[in-house]
Amino acid sequence: MTELSVIIPAYNEEARLPRTLESVYNYLSNRGGTFEIIVVDDGSADHTADAVDSFAATRPSVRLISYAPNRGKGYAVRTGMLAAAGERVLFDDADGASPIEEIVKLEQSIANGFDVAFGSRAKPDDTRHVEALTYRKYIGNTFNILVQSLVLPGFHDTQCGFKMFRRSVAQDLFSVTSMSGYAFDVEVLYVARLRKYKIEEIPINWTNIDGSKVNVLTDSPKMLVELLKIAASAYMGKYKARIK
Repeated sequence: MTELSVIIPAYNEEARLPRTLESVYNYLSNRGGTFEIIVVDDGSADHTADAVDSFAATRPSVRLISYAPNRGKGYAVRTGMLAAAGERVLFDDADGASPIEEIVKLEQSIANGFDVAFGSRAKPDDTRHVEALTYRKYIGNTFNILVQSLVLPGFHDTQCGFKMFRRSVAQDLFSVTSMSGYAFDVEVLYVARLRKYKIEEIPINWTNIDGSKVNVLTDSPKMLVELLKIAASAYMGKYKARIK
């Protein structure tokens, strides 16, 4: 039985991904337990797939899922989640902005009975250390206001790329969600709440890493459109509550 699956979506990440892979692999290997790391190459135009193949050559617990063309982060995460074998499934951004050591906070939440545990850069906590660019923090706060107003009140940071699910919950949620862009986090958390899963938002340490693939000018409007689609879908009853 595989205890943990780590899903890393990657698009043109040949420069940043190897360091993250090394960090995640070494940490999980040193602490023990069974795990797998699944990198989902989201139609990269660079040598992301080659970098993963090279790293995985001597590490059987690392595998690559690759496809073309580029489909979006949400599609990549969904692909990895549905392919995971671990009893707990974490998705972690390729840049390593969320230190892998923070995983213990999410695992404790799952052990305490929560179905979904996700890292937060904005939930108040004096012990948390976050290094974020000012303009990205402003954009993130603005998006969160819209998220809370339209579909998902009560959460401080839906967009942090560090979320853990029980495998059965991940299979249920990602089999019905459909957003392929950056607003997929909102959709999956909305459906999780609709289906009465227990969700915990956990403050974590986080550091901005240069090289983000998010384009503020082009991606922000796309995220807003996706958010409006989620709100409309929720209003029309697209996301049915699970049958117990």
